[in-house]
Amino acid sequence: MGQHRIPPLHAGRRDAGAALLGWLKDPRAPRLCRVLGAAGSGRTHLLAWLTAGGTAPDTPVEQRVNAFLPAAGYGVRAAVWQLGQQLGVSARTVGELLDRLASDPRRTVICVPELDQALDPVRLVAELLDPLLELPHVRLVAEATADLVFTAVAEPAELDLDDPRWTDRARWDAWCASEGLDPAAYPNPGRAVGAVLPAPPAFADLLARVPLDADGRPHLVAAGTELLTGLWAAAARSGDPGPLAADPLLYALAEPVAVTAALEAAAPGTAPAALDAAWQAAGPALIDTPEPAVRAHQLRARLLGTDPGDPQDLAAAAFAADRLGTAPCRWTARWARRHPDTAATAPGAGPYRGRWLLADPNGAVHTLASADGTVLGRITVPGPKPLRALAATPGGSLVLLDQWGGLDLVTPGPPTPGLDPHALDEALARLRAAAGEPTALAAAADLPHAAPALGDSDGTVHWHHGGSVLGEKLHTGPVTALAAAAVDAEPAGLGMPLLASGGLDGAVRLWGPGDEPMPEPADRRPCPVTALALDTGASGPALAAAWSDGLIRVRSLEVSDTVLDLRLGSPATGLSLVGSILLVGLPEGSLALELRDRSTPRH
Repeated sequence: MGQHRIPPLHAGRRDAGAALLGWLKDPRAPRLCRVLGAAGSGRTHLLAWLTAGGTAPDTPVEQRVNAFLPAAGYGVRAAVWQLGQQLGVSARTVGELLDRLASDPRRTVICVPELDQALDPVRLVAELLDPLLELPHVRLVAEATADLVFTAVAEPAELDLDDPRWTDRARWDAWCASEGLDPAAYPNPGRAVGAVLPAPPAFADLLARVPLDADGRPHLVAAGTELLTGLWAAAARSGDPGPLAADPLLYALAEPVAVTAALEAAAPGTAPAALDAAWQAAGPALIDTPEPAVRAHQLRARLLGTDPGDPQDLAAAAFAADRLGTAPCRWTARWARRHPDTAATAPGAGPYRGRWLLADPNGAVHTLASADGTVLGRITVPGPKPLRALAATPGGSLVLLDQWGGLDLVTPGPPTPGLDPHALDEALARLRAAAGEPTALAAAADLPHAAPALGDSDGTVHWHHGGSVLGEKLHTGPVTALAAAAVDAEPAGLGMPLLASGGLDGAVRLWGPGDEPMPEPADRRPCPVTALALDTGASGPALAAAWSDGLIRVRSLEVSDTVLDLRLGSPATGLSLVGSILLVGLPEGSLALELRDRSTPRH
């Protein structure tokens, strides 16, 4: 493998770059490096260079930059969401971000240019960046001013670009000559090129540029993304979003960082409570979504079920964003049902077919109608306890996996055609004996005589067949999610099982028990899998997978490049896929998504 190469630095700044790389590679160096200098000194350019060289796939670990936060215009909330996205964790608050990062002790380097242009630099340091530096494996390099004080690292490293020793004079002169610039500005590249940082416009000045409607009032929807974003940014500086606050479409059409900063800076109650709460709930998904139409549907999905107004108005806003964006969203929410602290979910089978099973933190199991989310009832579970997973079998029994790895069999009503409770209990006993600590389970709705599949802490998936147990080690580390389906299920009940497993290793594997598993993962990402679903119906075989950073991916198993990626703001705890309907369990409740075109290739 060739040596890792980094982009060249111009304007005589090679020594500054070498010093920064030396800090990055030295394990004894202070974990904070402040890059100082006057306006135009090239601080932002130097950190952009460091990030470009530190994020290439072949970057050595000791030179890697894990996250890049361009802090201009950011408040604390948007910064948390952005860092969570880049670091592969789902976090809405500083506390959640710190908890997620504390659980992974690997070296983490965060680069923060433009810190002095944040919404409130002092608050961003005190509430987010200093607490991050309290984690011993976190390193931070930040563009700062001399008066911006960090407290977590007593004696930080400093690189002052106003100091001539970091700018080679001969190379500076050569650069100025090649660019036709005056070398007298040494060592400030910004002054050499005549760069001037524009003053931010006031809200009223920007509002005057908004087109008027037929009645002579500002037509904010027609203002365009750039102007709307400027209005939200001005609202963040003034603390008053004014006419922007009440219309969800204006939230979706502007850049999310500016909207988030304005809502954070506004006085409580300025924005409608439901809209503000929905934006916060969807925030980790919104913050990095470039397409306004998708942002509108993310926001609408979080507004459904909160009764902030007419659901038809919400739908109109979302579909208006479809028309205004460069491309429509490929999914839309059909219903949402709030169930705080949802612990586990599963698709129904047997007498619960067409329903959605949901367990609360205490282990109580409820059933919802898949069509509209109506709560249909509660299933009596003797001695409920916190659950890790549950599965409904075609024979009418429920199998419950508790947080300690224990399996319980519950038959709430008369058995239906399928594996009877006695035979199922015997199959579960064999599965328990063959497996390590159980960590995941799933049942195939169209295989009435099959027991649920079981995944364990060793990364092995187990399937009961003909009185014996088949097992395949599919993961490094525990199995974290399972899905089961029948392939070629005609005549009814005689299909072959297809299992999908997800692991702590981030891989999604497919296995037909009795055959060798597919040699390569169906998918792999650098964070744990949290939920899976398989559909083998008329729309063609498809797989839905969710990861701990909040990404949900739906892919065809027949056409390799047919992929739909979506985010809702929280990691999914459960999935069920039937045709074009994807049911999603979230920690806050459940919702149903209609996938408009599952067959569209990803570009």
